[in-house]
Amino acid sequence: MKKFLIIAIFATTFVISQTHIVPQGYNGFTISFKSDKNVDFFGDGKFLRDSYGNEIGLGYIYDGILGFDFSYAYSLYNRKNNYSFPFNDPESTEPSENENFNFLDSFRQENSNLDDTFFSLGITYYINENQTLFERTLPLNLSLGFRYGSSDFDSKALDFLNKDFYGKFYSLELGAYKEIDTASSFYMIPRIKLNIIREKNMYDSTTDNSNTNSFSHTSNFFELALPFILRESSVGTPFVEPSIANKYGSTHIGFRFGLLF
Repeated sequence: MKKFLIIAIFATTFVISQTHIVPQGYNGFTISFKSDKNVDFFGDGKFLRDSYGNEIGLGYIYDGILGFDFSYAYSLYNRKNNYSFPFNDPESTEPSENENFNFLDSFRQENSNLDDTFFSLGITYYINENQTLFERTLPLNLSLGFRYGSSDFDSKALDFLNKDFYGKFYSLELGAYKEIDTASSFYMIPRIKLNIIREKNMYDSTTDNSNTNSFSHTSNFFELALPFILRESSVGTPFVEPSIANKYGSTHIGFRFGLLF
């Protein structure tokens, strides 16, 4: 039976992550769809928040060594029951969520109903059980990825303020994973990945962009996933992948499905 490897690479945004699943030395494509939901285990509000993320990804593996991928994603942030806006209007006694916006590092947590649409490109190199970089066999397979992308944010408050809010980001993604064979017609490949994300976000007026402001910040998060690679079918090899991640200070439960072909 063929051995399969998995490469984990990101993305977020909400920064996202791609998954590559290929046989040893294989040249092939992967296509996948992922959806995640913000959950609040210890908060005072709803257990399932309105925040969510959806992602479509297309990847290609060259000779089982190098992975390339393209992703398009859409996210919504609405993580709190109530929001305050001391950074924009400190004298306001009744701040409105539709008329104020907090431009700060934690803007995803401090603003309501914020949309994020983004594209990203990634490249990943991985070291598997046939690696030759080290003299001995590694107990785990490793992956090293780099991703670059752009985001465009939107909300009722930004429209009211006539503000464009957009950004660029890059991330370094370090992964470890191990294939576990089973007596059934699938493999399990538990993995863990660390994402180190650097963002530069900019905002200016839609009527006069001569005064552009920006801020940069770095954030990290871990993602745990347990992919199941199923029996090969006539249209390819399907896989499913439940996951959990603490992205931008909030827990997200995700589910991905896709095909290797």
